[in-house]
Amino acid sequence: MKAIIPRTLLGSLALSVALASACTTTVTDPVAMPQRDSGTSTQQPESGAAQQPEGRGPQNVLGRRSPDNGYWPASVQLGDNPELGPIVLDGQGFTLYRFDRDSSSPSQSNCTEGCLMEWLPVLVSEKIKFENLDPAKLGAMARPDGTQQVTVGGWPVYRYADDKVPGQISGQGADGLWFVVAPDGAKAAAPGGQGI
Repeated sequence: MKAIIPRTLLGSLALSVALASACTTTVTDPVAMPQRDSGTSTQQPESGAAQQPEGRGPQNVLGRRSPDNGYWPASVQLGDNPELGPIVLDGQGFTLYRFDRDSSSPSQSNCTEGCLMEWLPVLVSEKIKFENLDPAKLGAMARPDGTQQVTVGGWPVYRYADDKVPGQISGQGADGLWFVVAPDGAKAAAPGGQGI
């Protein structure tokens, strides 16, 4: 009799193996990915994406969105901010954040409902690259909608909807709970520990 291994376990194992392999890592076939409509991947918004902001600009190239308003970036990478030092960015150069009401051990997101309209969960995609980040600090956690959210140092990461241009850090310190995420999952802070 053949043993049946749940898809979530296989996806998690594939992510773990891929993350441990190199500085630039590609994860293929993770769990809970959206089904392709036409067999091709696109970064352009779909006509039914009512949750996307109106107007033109980088925020409109998020592509398909999850039920929890998350998005699937092509990559997550190391960046540098003149005020905060090393930070984590998505593939379009937008700053990623962590939420103090979340948990890193175990990884758990507590951003729900209205919170998700401003703070977009960064999701593991069918094929995502992690560039110049320590694979030991990267992971994924299951969200209530069945998707997998990227974690850095155990902390779920998000993109702030009000950051309109790459590199902007307008969510830093929002409500005293939201902070730019450092490559180890900590709150990003200026060199010498003098964060915003």
